[in-house]
Amino acid sequence: MEKPTRLALLKEIAEFLNEETETYSMMYGALKSLIEGSEFSTGWIFFIDEAGQHELISDVDLPGALSKHNCKYMREGTCWCVQAYQNKKLTKASNIINCSRINLANRAYHEETDGITHHATVPLRSGDEQFGLLNVATPYTTHYSEENLELLESVAFQIGSAIKRILLTDQEKEAARISERNRLARDLHDSVNQMLFSVKLTAHAAYGMSKEAVSQEAFQMIEQTSQQAVNEMRALIWQLKPVGLEQGLVNALKKYSELLQLELNVQVEGLINLPNLIEENIYRIIQEAMNNTKKYGNTHRIDLVLKQQKQCLNVEIKDYGEGFDVIEAQHQYSHGLNNMRQRTKMIHGKIDIVSQPQMGTCIHIVVPL
Repeated sequence: MEKPTRLALLKEIAEFLNEETETYSMMYGALKSLIEGSEFSTGWIFFIDEAGQHELISDVDLPGALSKHNCKYMREGTCWCVQAYQNKKLTKASNIINCSRINLANRAYHEETDGITHHATVPLRSGDEQFGLLNVATPYTTHYSEENLELLESVAFQIGSAIKRILLTDQEKEAARISERNRLARDLHDSVNQMLFSVKLTAHAAYGMSKEAVSQEAFQMIEQTSQQAVNEMRALIWQLKPVGLEQGLVNALKKYSELLQLELNVQVEGLINLPNLIEENIYRIIQEAMNNTKKYGNTHRIDLVLKQQKQCLNVEIKDYGEGFDVIEAQHQYSHGLNNMRQRTKMIHGKIDIVSQPQMGTCIHIVVPL
């Protein structure tokens, strides 16, 4: 199949990016188009936080040596390009003469390298804001042409602009969602919840006044069903608006766990005093984890550790339930997991989700303060 011209490829990627609204699927789709439409045979994208910690976000056609053990060599350790990026020394598309990640993988699995020994790299940026690195490679290539580096620079600029657009759009959507959730919570509390409570009281009174067994049984069932509906409505209102958050994060989480009938064991280290934006998003992330445990974990126990230090907040959420395959969930673009990652990104944090079938789930979050 003939490769598109450079202009046609850039147009194709630009059109794709303009239509995408989700960061992770956008990254993968743009990278896939670049690899399939150029001389590059493989590529990967790192997100890099303010502390210099990198996260492998997307990869396409990695050789076996690099994809072994859940891309171990790509996820662990450090390398020149990440360090240069963090030190502000990597400002444009560049050749990497010697990559420690590729070297380590190739030494361990020299028969599965696909001829990949060197790669090119370029920072993903929008204006003065940087998000990470786009890396590409071609078999048996130790030096990439200026033309290929220019193509890489153009694609990186497009992706960086798309990341910034999605982040701004997400912030606007989040503000609108919070406003709408608050309105719905008020409406549900003031109307539907009150009506259900009235039905419950009426059924209780009717049960006491009735002399017929059949009528008493019916009124008793109406009262019980109404109470269940009231409980469900309260849980829904809590999901829409974290009532009680003004009394502290721990207090709000404990009350929400009671609504879900979960046993929440909380360990607090330091004084948990957070800015409103961080507190709201941390609450939502933990809430999502609790909901997942309730729905899929087949357990009622969750351990939560909140540790606030001078420069960061550490959060660990752990259950002992069913667990799941994290890699499979990433490939399926799980809505709940992506929400947690997006919220963490919004507050400039880093999230690590560790889980295996029948081995429970542990979520670790670090947020700079």
